[in-house]
Amino acid sequence: MNAGPHNWTSFKEFHVNFQPDHNANTILIKPEFFNEVNDGARVTLTFHFWSGTQIAYHVTKTGSTVTGTTS
Repeated sequence: MNAGPHNWTSFKEFHVNFQPDHNANTILIKPEFFNEVNDGARVTLTFHFWSGTQIAYHVTKTGSTVTGTTS
């Protein structure tokens, strides 16, 4: 099952659910994504980059708190 908005697809909308911050070298996952994640759910996000690199990141939402770790 896919998490977040439009759970019928694993692809999330760029700049609506996430966006890169090139200056900080980070990816911001926006509240719009987490508004539709079930409380207590552990979600695995896989980021695919033009270089071919893939990074898996695990997030867990508990109430209004979100924690995350890399694989």
